[in-house]
This record gives sequence, structure tokens and C-alpha cells, in this order.
Amino acid sequence: MDIKSINRYVEKGFIPTHTLGLMGNHGVGKTSYVHNTIRQLVAQKHNIPEDRVHVVSRCVSIMDPADLIGNFQEFGGRTYSCPPSWIPTCKEYDDQMEALYAANGMKYTRLTKYDDIYVLFLDECKRGNSIIQDGIMELLLEHRLFGVDLKENTYVICADNDNAKIYNGTRRDPAQESRIKNVSFSPTDKEYLEDYKRRVDAGQIHEAVLEFLNKYPDYIVLPSKTIEELSIQGKKGPCPRDWTQLGECLQRFRENGDDITADNQNFLSEIAAAYVGTSYALKFAQFCEMDRKNEIDVKRILNKMDDAYRKHLESTFKANPKAAVPTAHTLIEYVVKSKLSSLQEKNILAFLECIPNEAVVAFIKAWQKENKEQFLAWRVTPKRYKIYNMAVINKESKNGGRSAYDNWVATFTRMKNLTEADLDRDDIIIEG
Repeated sequence: MDIKSINRYVEKGFIPTHTLGLMGNHGVGKTSYVHNTIRQLVAQKHNIPEDRVHVVSRCVSIMDPADLIGNFQEFGGRTYSCPPSWIPTCKEYDDQMEALYAANGMKYTRLTKYDDIYVLFLDECKRGNSIIQDGIMELLLEHRLFGVDLKENTYVICADNDNAKIYNGTRRDPAQESRIKNVSFSPTDKEYLEDYKRRVDAGQIHEAVLEFLNKYPDYIVLPSKTIEELSIQGKKGPCPRDWTQLGECLQRFRENGDDITADNQNFLSEIAAAYVGTSYALKFAQFCEMDRKNEIDVKRILNKMDDAYRKHLESTFKANPKAAVPTAHTLIEYVVKSKLSSLQEKNILAFLECIPNEAVVAFIKAWQKENKEQFLAWRVTPKRYKIYNMAVINKESKNGGRSAYDNWVATFTRMKNLTEADLDRDDIIIEG
């Protein structure tokens, strides 16, 4: 079931007294989906702020029985069930226990926020031992533990890997299976790509991962047969989580001034192999070495030039300066046909700052030839004058005197009543 369909079920059909099971291979996003999307949907259902929906997550595979069922306390010769602190208990139980503690000279601490909503998330549910599996039976069906009810409107959700051939785990018996409303967690390639794009736009992952997966979407989620084959061979293959983490790693490299997607192919493949496996890492490194260096999106330059893409262009043209002139000519075809917005005008300036002088000259000359009026309307700030003149005017001084460029700076700043520092400003409008 794709994300859109699961969202529809959670919004309109999922009842708090039922238990939802999300079934799917490792790393496909089940945990992230519960902590983010389901939390948002539950907040909308109950018309409360998202920060009042609490996702309480526990990994069943590492739990002992006491972690789940809590312990017991004796008062007056009788024992009373005391659930663990992470279980959101109902108000009736807390009222009873508070009175009992008070009668015995003790203070009872309430932990549940009764006006809020809880999502109890049991991850890796099948990996729990047999005692734990028995312990969660009542929780899954009745939403209570040893007779202690959960707070009303508490949602219980499980997540499991569903392929017994390749995943270790305890097989559920029919009684437990009947307590869970299982759905296949199978986001579409489009949904994954949309999520990766959001992460790129937010500066969380390197865009090289998104560009690669746009071209090879079959590598986002491997077929179960391929996962089985890799498992038998003791090899690693990628899952959506691996691609996300590789993107985070590459983004961190770039933030530290070392964009390895434009670097040595062998080093990139070694780093990528740690995340997605050797064979897929080689394909990714080859893509970065060949496809990315020769593939530049001029529409993105004009319309969506962000810092990430600017850095990509800078590294691309530094490695291959000859690619800048044909890129400039391709971009100008889009520019002269557009009614430029303020953002597009700034993107053009950002592009010119990324390319070598000969490409700047080629771009400006072509622009003047194709649409001089548009060019003059664009060239209205000191920085836009400077970018072109820096490319065409000689900066070498003769006989110890000022260069031709220095003479232009002196004349221009005097005529326009500017300081030399103003030449780096794009927020001053000057007359032609």
C-alpha cells in the first residue's frame, strides 16, 4: 500500500482501539513514517497542535518482560500492577493509585497528560522473544497491560519485516496475528523521490543522490528476490534509508569544504559502499564522474538556483571549464524568451559568478545581441556592471601605473557617486 493510501486509512478509518501493523523490508521508512506523518495525521484528527501528540517508541527485540509489563507493588497484603513509566495510563487508574498511595503515606506521580494523544509504537515486534510475544497479546487486542487500561485514544502501531526467508524473528501465532490489522508499507518511487527532493531543498542531503535515483529509480527499493540473493552471498544492498544516510554523509563532506562527488571516483565509491554496497556504490560513483559532470540543468539555474546547486556548478566548471561556454549559450536561449522576475535576475548573476571569464563574455555578448533592452534592464546594480567589466577589461598594470580595470573602477564610482565597496552590492539601483 502506498503512502497516500495508508494516510487515507489513518485519517478516516483507523480506530484507536485497533492495532495497526506496518509490514515491509528493512529501511523502507516505517519508523520515520510513524514519528512524522502519522503524528501529523493524528494531530489533525483530534484537532490539536502536533506537539501534543507523543510518539512513544520501543524496540521490542531488546525488551525484557519487565520493560513491557512493569512490576507489582504490595499494599495491605495485596499486590497492584505498576506499568512502566513509558506506558500512558488512563485517568481512572491514576486516580485509584493516587488514593492508594495517599492512604499509605506516599506520593503518587502522574506521568500521563490526559488532554494529549499518544501513539505507542512497537518496532521490530516479531523479533521479541516468546515471553515478550505473550506479554503483548493483551496490549494488542485490549490496549491494556495486566488489567491496566491505556489512556483513551491511545493508538498502538507495530512495525515488522515480513519476509521470513531473510529476517530473523518469531513467527506470530494465529491468535496474535488476528489482533493486528496489517498493511503492506510500500511507498511508490514517486513518493520516495518527492521525499528526497524535500530533503535536498532543506539542505539535508546532497542532490547527487536525488539525481542518481531520478535516473535509476529501481535502486531505491530492491526487489525481495534481489535482497534474498544478496543476503545469501553475505553482501549489502541499498534501501531507502541507506540512500538518505549516504546523502547526509555527502552533504556533510560538502559543508566541510570537501565535495567528494566531484573528486576521486575511487574514494567516492569506497565511502558509498559503506552505505549502499559495493556494486551500487560503483554505479553511483560512475554516475557522478560521467553523467553529473556533463549534465547541467539550465532551467534550474534560471528558476531554482540555490546554494547547493551553485556549489555544484562551481565545482563542475572548476573541473571542466570548457563546459561553461556551451552552458551559457543554452541558458541565454531561455533568458531571452522570458519575462524575468527579480529572482531570475539574481539567479543569472549567481550563475555568472560561477563561470570563468570567457563564458561571462560569451553570455553577455549573446544577450546583448539577442535582447539588448532586456540586458540593459537587468544591468542596473553595481555588482552587475562589475561582473561583466571584470571579464572584459584588462587588469594588468603597465609601467607600474593603474590597469585599465582600475581606471574603469575610478571613473565609474565617481560618475555614479559610489564607493569601491558598493561594487559588490546588488541592492543599489543606479541609472544607465
